[in-house]
Amino acid sequence: MLRNMNNQLTVATVVDMDTLQSLAREFKARFELSSGLIHEKLAGKEFIFNHDGKDTYPFAGWSEAGDGEPHPISPVRDQATIASTDSSCILLGESFEGAVYAVRAAVSFSCAGLVRGYLRVGPTIVYLSAKGAYGLPSELEPFELRVALTDHKIAERIIRNSVERRIVSALVTAPEISIVMADGSLKHPFDLYPVELAQSDTDACLVGFSKSSSLVASSRLTGTVSKAAGPAYCSSREGPIQTIVAKFSNDGLVFRLDVARPIAQLQRALGLILYNDGFSVGYPESLRAAHHLSVFTRSEDTALKAYLSKRYLLKHLPAFGLRRMTLGGLSSSG
Repeated sequence: MLRNMNNQLTVATVVDMDTLQSLAREFKARFELSSGLIHEKLAGKEFIFNHDGKDTYPFAGWSEAGDGEPHPISPVRDQATIASTDSSCILLGESFEGAVYAVRAAVSFSCAGLVRGYLRVGPTIVYLSAKGAYGLPSELEPFELRVALTDHKIAERIIRNSVERRIVSALVTAPEISIVMADGSLKHPFDLYPVELAQSDTDACLVGFSKSSSLVASSRLTGTVSKAAGPAYCSSREGPIQTIVAKFSNDGLVFRLDVARPIAQLQRALGLILYNDGFSVGYPESLRAAHHLSVFTRSEDTALKAYLSKRYLLKHLPAFGLRRMTLGGLSSSG
């Protein structure tokens, strides 16, 4: 790469070419060293090319099966209430001291194979600055606030998790709810699993349902489950939170599930989910409904900005895209 750039660009005389050549040789040596190892890992393997940074899934699944044994999921024909939650967060704008976000969560309830009702929470305005976080249901840890202030996408994730943690904590203590499902992993570094629930007396089971996971995209267990004749699962990791890969319909997609409390009733919990929720391509209808109920439309985004301007007498400043302005664009034309 450095050699090609040297051919195309005139390098200033102040640059020490020996240093650059040494750097180029270092990278070349590292590539040659790793090339053989990568070849051993990749040669002849099935492969999915990424498209625009989005998660992809093989149409027919992986042909290579893993060592795990698929366990069938049989419906448990007991009517039980399943509560599924999801949330969305958007950046509304910034002042010179902090940033303003809007967050909204939704909970949908299913029973006997149908979505029976829903609850929306929000939208709520959240303000993050170096002085603190305002508008969240609980205080952020100091490291969470520091990380949130470094990147808007990370901040949105932290805000969503804070809201969902509070909702999940309330749902699992409700005696009429048997299973609580949340979108995403329970083992993410910004943990969705409330630690205090480990000491709770409730029998409600908490399940994290992940659409995006390297465990699904690249695990050979996915091939084992996808080839099962009907709904099935394979265990991946044991522990206080058990991780499995599962599908809930004959031709459905395979998803990662993190199952917490009570582990001893894993097959019963999966059977209750299969019987009491509906499934489209293997994904629970209750989680699908919660997602669509929580997302923001463009008109809502505009309305929230208008509310901010009027409520807080904001002085709107013209702005430009910093990335586009600094990097510009490359053109092959003269």
